[in-house]
Amino acid sequence: MTTLLITDGDQTADLLAAAGSRAIILPWRDALHDGPIPALDTLEALSAVRAEHLASVFKFDPGTVAATFGERDAVMRRHAEFDRIELWFEHDLYDQLQLLQVLDFFAREERTEGIVIVQADSFFALERPDTVMRFAIDGMRVSPAVLNTARTIWDELTAPTPEAIAKRATKPIRGFPFLQAALARFLEELPQPGTGLNRTEMRLLDAVGMEEMSPAALFHQAREAEEAPFMGTWPFYAVIDSLAFCDFPLLRGVHAPYSHADSEVHAEYVTAPLSLTDVGEDILSGAQDQVSTNGIKRWWGGTELNGFKSWRFNRETRTLLDPR
Repeated sequence: MTTLLITDGDQTADLLAAAGSRAIILPWRDALHDGPIPALDTLEALSAVRAEHLASVFKFDPGTVAATFGERDAVMRRHAEFDRIELWFEHDLYDQLQLLQVLDFFAREERTEGIVIVQADSFFALERPDTVMRFAIDGMRVSPAVLNTARTIWDELTAPTPEAIAKRATKPIRGFPFLQAALARFLEELPQPGTGLNRTEMRLLDAVGMEEMSPAALFHQAREAEEAPFMGTWPFYAVIDSLAFCDFPLLRGVHAPYSHADSEVHAEYVTAPLSLTDVGEDILSGAQDQVSTNGIKRWWGGTELNGFKSWRFNRETRTLLDPR
């Protein structure tokens, strides 16, 4: 029997290989909560959009990123060669969005035979090679109903407005024990009424408002504050950059945007003491609004947020508000 094992990234892939898996292991390697996921007809078309975004934002070589996506997608197109396909994903937003995309692909391919989902309520990285395989015991065979649900929700995520996901996140989702919480957390990355800050931005500024903190310390604090941490260092530092290098900065202390490729910039950046500007203090208090002050230019799933009005999500009442 030939097995393909699809999982979130290289760390899990290495762990599963060390655990003795003889499958071909395919890491998905995409932070779908960051940047555009518009509704497109093929996996390859979306990969082109994702590769361009990741190369631009995180300063990767465009050709290398495109080639990495191309290799991944080529393996997916060969799925008929594998008798068994195991999908190993965790409970956090990062993994749950990946799981939906993978299942959407198989739904389009009308493939259910031999596909098993292995979902974990904790992080594989906390396991050892001799313990990680315990999650396979609760593996669930994929049914047409599960594929249809995944495809419907993926269509909702890639829609040009967040309305369907706001409704979807109000109740449990059969077959997906962690998806409701993940989608609810994703909605909190929309701007909040009053401040125009999303949950990550609000917590970051609130922490800096109490004491000077470095980007590295802020990242670790932010992870500890999450019920299911999903954001890596590079997307988190991109949030800091968006607050420090806008027209009316909210943060001071970093002198150049983060760069993983430049060791000197990296070393200075991660240890820089951040503090709030006057604008940052006013926005944090609600006296000013980030969206109306600096505008917004980013994507939330398939929703493009651009300009001085935006979709907003009230985290207290759990309600979505349309741009106004």
